[in-house]
Amino acid sequence: MDGAIHGSHGGRPQLVERSSGLARLDAGDLRARAEALECDPLLVRLLLARGVDDEERQRRFLRPRLAELRVPAGMAGFTGSIELLVHAIQRGWRIGIFGDYDVDGVTTTAILTTFLEAVGATVVARVACRDRGYGFRVADARVLCESGVQLVLTGDCGTSDHEALAWLRERGVKTAVIDHHQVPEVAPPTDAFLNPHQQGCEFPFKGLCSAGVAFYLCAALRTALARAGGGSLPDPRAWLDLVALGTVCDMVPLIDENRILVHHGLSVVGQRRRPGLRALLDSSGVGRDERIDEAHLGFRLGPRLNAPGRLGPAEPSLLLLRARTSAEARAMADRVESCNVRRRAFQERIVAEAHALLAADPKVSRRHGIVVAHDTWLHGIVGIAASGLVEHYRRPALVLAVDNDAGEARGSARTHGDIDVRAALHACRALLRRYGGHKAAAGVSLDAARVPELVEAFDAAVGEQVAGREVMTGEAHDGELPLADVDEALIERLDQLAPFGVGFTAPRFVCEEAQVVRERLLKGKHLSMVVRQGGVEREAIAFSHAGPPIQRGDKIGLLYVPTRNHFRGRVRVQLQVESVWRTP
Repeated sequence: MDGAIHGSHGGRPQLVERSSGLARLDAGDLRARAEALECDPLLVRLLLARGVDDEERQRRFLRPRLAELRVPAGMAGFTGSIELLVHAIQRGWRIGIFGDYDVDGVTTTAILTTFLEAVGATVVARVACRDRGYGFRVADARVLCESGVQLVLTGDCGTSDHEALAWLRERGVKTAVIDHHQVPEVAPPTDAFLNPHQQGCEFPFKGLCSAGVAFYLCAALRTALARAGGGSLPDPRAWLDLVALGTVCDMVPLIDENRILVHHGLSVVGQRRRPGLRALLDSSGVGRDERIDEAHLGFRLGPRLNAPGRLGPAEPSLLLLRARTSAEARAMADRVESCNVRRRAFQERIVAEAHALLAADPKVSRRHGIVVAHDTWLHGIVGIAASGLVEHYRRPALVLAVDNDAGEARGSARTHGDIDVRAALHACRALLRRYGGHKAAAGVSLDAARVPELVEAFDAAVGEQVAGREVMTGEAHDGELPLADVDEALIERLDQLAPFGVGFTAPRFVCEEAQVVRERLLKGKHLSMVVRQGGVEREAIAFSHAGPPIQRGDKIGLLYVPTRNHFRGRVRVQLQVESVWRTP
């Protein structure tokens, strides 16, 4: 989620009102269902529009309970992973943990490291450095082996890292992979493989990120240690703050298990017990009395935790999450924030240059998927640039950093709608050295000379997905909503449906007839407005406004999400504008 551009556009977008499931209940049935669920009929309508039409499932959406998490007994590799860890802990093995450099990787590493330390294990923890490439490499395995570990756990990587795992096996070091990425045809050579996507896995929910898988592992490990007479043991629920952070930032679907984990994890984040997250909230300007929601995780904390790993080693982020004192946490938060400032500057330059390159491509308006590359871009920042291009062009984007000396192009793809970017890259595999990821986001490397071929192949692969099924075009919304109805009471009702994200989008509405009362441009790109409809005025913000100038007195239409604005201790209703257009 980090760095995504929410930009508004100049022309009126094609608007499509959500309607899935709505025809099944008339007005009377809608009111009766709302009474049974003890909620506002608007919430039932919004659930139906998102395909949540079963009453019991609606109840679970409105009141997520940890007790409803399905047991992981059917998860392939689960029993073996627990047995291996219990064996290691009881014999006092030194355990190495290696995680990826993004938020999911860092939070997974922090969960495993701090939980294992809490149950008495000796742990050596490391996270990837982007300069060394994606995943768990032989060089990483060698460093852990030299530190004297007898067991290595990989978090958010390992599924495709056969060489490093085989290297450890040859030296008698046990391994366990904790991951959620798609599994290649040949499973990794590891002693325990915990990944819901592997063949034979009967766990019904496949949307967990690695932090979620790690939480399940830690909870079951506590149970196993308790049965073995482990004495006083920690409560895994204390780690739900990190689970929520990894889940939201990895853009996995916020439904089923993920919805429950994030709902309760947000509550733990709000308690600010973990020194690292408390310092990170402070450094990102989140007020002590501010209610923490998924947007804080996705757009305030996530970009900062990602920043060190985008520029080089991700260790500062891991050290921040592992900090045990406020002083240690503040020092690490300052380092992370310094990286974030640098990341933002690089990002702004890359996005601007990518737009310029695409503007020179006469085919870009007809492409289903877009690819753009340059030899001065940092590989760690291109994923954010891809997110920005997706928001602007409304289609999947792949952004590549070219290293002419190495003859290699490395980059990241981000999806739009329900397109599977990993499947698109799989279709282009003949051109690639390496690729991996999941439906919403993926990474890739290839010979620099083959980038022009990939431009056409990626476009064709996305096009085949679009042609192969009915795809909804246009901006989905939840109907027209007058500004007079947008108040604190409405937002309180909508909060009952949170958290929102991939797979369960926030309610957004249309206002067709409004007038600009005041406007100004913040930081040269964010359009701040006061808009009026009838006698009602509301504040509005269009982040990274990409359309033509909007001026006082203009008649406009809006596609917006009702939100709150927290500023200097004041809380006000605000419209987060996703598209704005002039009306006659």
